[in-house]
This record gives sequence, structure tokens and C-alpha cells, in this order.
Amino acid sequence: MKRIYILAAVAATALLSACSFESFDQIPKDTSIISTVNIKDMTISFYDMDNQEKLPDWRVDQPYTGGTILPDGDSLLLYGKTLETVDLYSLSEGKKIDSWETGEGIVNALLVGNGTEIAFADQNMESIRFFDMDGKKVKEVQAEKDPLTLIEADKKLYAISYNHEILTIIDLKNKERLPGFEIHPAAAGAIMSPEKDELWVGGHGKGTEIEERIHIYDLKTGKLKKEIPAPVMPVDFIKDEDSVFVLSHGSNMLYKLSGNGTKKDSIKVGANPFEIEVFEHKLIVAGYDSNEVYIIDPGSLSVEKTFRVGNGPFQIVTRERKQDESRKSTNHR
Repeated sequence: MKRIYILAAVAATALLSACSFESFDQIPKDTSIISTVNIKDMTISFYDMDNQEKLPDWRVDQPYTGGTILPDGDSLLLYGKTLETVDLYSLSEGKKIDSWETGEGIVNALLVGNGTEIAFADQNMESIRFFDMDGKKVKEVQAEKDPLTLIEADKKLYAISYNHEILTIIDLKNKERLPGFEIHPAAAGAIMSPEKDELWVGGHGKGTEIEERIHIYDLKTGKLKKEIPAPVMPVDFIKDEDSVFVLSHGSNMLYKLSGNGTKKDSIKVGANPFEIEVFEHKLIVAGYDSNEVYIIDPGSLSVEKTFRVGNGPFQIVTRERKQDESRKSTNHR
């Protein structure tokens, strides 16, 4: 389960003696970049999609577990559950430029409100905390225990808590909590289907029960509509115009599904993959134990390119050329 990997990685990195660098290799502006946050060796890896070349890794001195690129297209925000701050780095300058005091507990971040604010999932405070682009806390809303997965849709924020079977829903305009509904245990990873008023949720399973299905909930009623097989441990989702792609890290499988959940294709990819992204009309998958990133054609579901990254790529962060767009996961997480 992803939460256990976070804790294990933090414990492992605490044993490492890392050097603190004043500066890093600069990342060229106006280029399409795929980056990964690698938690086993505390590095950030970069790949230039335009020039099809791997750039030098950044070896950082903090156990970061995830990140996102801010709307300016240059500021890389990094966070970790055991850290007192979230830190900002300039990609073009190759150096740390700011730190925001958050306290420990941050495990996920999502740009919301058209990129005007950031929502942080704080597992220590058991809350969702909203910050503006200057690092000032705007509001804090109580969530369920161990919030992890964050999704924005229809001016609402949906927060899935790994250790509580209630979905948290927040009105983004007023920053007020709305009535949620019950979901399955040990849920993780989700995707929205607004046109059908559906929320697709994956998970790891609980105890000896390993999750092998995607649960689809009706957003209006909160009722479970159907379950779709996607063994084993479907933990991340992404979609394009035609299909929904599901990554099951327990079986190293990538599934391609139709909008109604019918299986269209599948492929085995990587070793213990956690993250999937759609980037420049390609699927990007990171293999946590294989230390590789795979660029996959979504039509044929074939691997077009593979490149090495640091040890334990845990989250994918992307930047499109001359555009101010970034993930999630988050994540995806």
C-alpha cells in the first residue's frame, strides 16, 4: 500500500547521509519536461521530451515524496510527510527559492481554483489546508482520517481517506465541507466522470482482502453503481478522450477501459508501478522497483520508449512546453 511505502521510504532515507547542494543543473525554459520524485535515493529526475534526452538528476537533502509545478511553469513545489515546510525550487535557476511553513503531515498537493490556490492533504492535522501562491494559508477544512487522494470537479474538492470509509467533499467557493458518503475500505486513487456523475475509486484492500476491483459511485446519491475487475490493487487512473487507463501496481498491469468499464486492452509494465500520467498524447508510467519511466502509445498500448530515473520513482510531475500546466498526481496520488 502506498502509505506504507511512504513511511518505509522516510525511514530508509533517514539513514542516508545526503549532501546539501547550493545549486543544481538548470532545466531549460520552454521545454516539455517529465520529472519524477524518487524517494529511495532522494533525487529528482528530469527528461526533456522535446530533445528526447535525460537531464542530470537533482540530489536533494530532504525526503520529498511528491510535488507539483506552479502556474508560472518554473517553480517546482516539493513536499514530504516528515517535513516542516514545503519547498519551492526554480527549475531554470536550479536552486531553492522559497519555503512555506506548513508543519509535518503533508502527503499530497493539488492546484485548485484555476491555479490560484493549492490544496494540501495533511494527515497529521487530518485536514485539507488551502494556501495561496504566496504561501499564505487561506483556510483549513477538517477531513477524515489520513486524507490522501485529491480530485477537483465542478467547483468541489473530493478527498479520499485511506483509513476511513467516508468521502470528504468540500465546496471550493466557500471552503465549507458538504455531506459526503460511504465508500469501500482502504481506498486509494480515483477519477471523475462528470458527464455520468460518477466517481471511480481504486484501492489496495484491507487485511487479507486484496482489492481487485474498481468501485463506481453515483455522485448524486452516493450509492455504489457497479464494480469493474482490475486486479491487483488499482491505485491510479487517467483518461483521454476515448478511454480510461487504470494502473494496478500489485500485478504490474495497465488496463485500458471504455467509459462504461468494458476492458479494451491491457499490458504488463514496469515493476511495482504507482503513477500514470497523460502527457503530450502519450501515457507516462513510473516503475517504483524498476527505476524506469515508460512512454506508452495510448492507442496500441505499446511501450515506445523507456528511460532510467533515480531509485524509487514515486510521483510523476510534468510541464508542457510554453504552457503553465502540471499534475497530480498524485497522483495521484
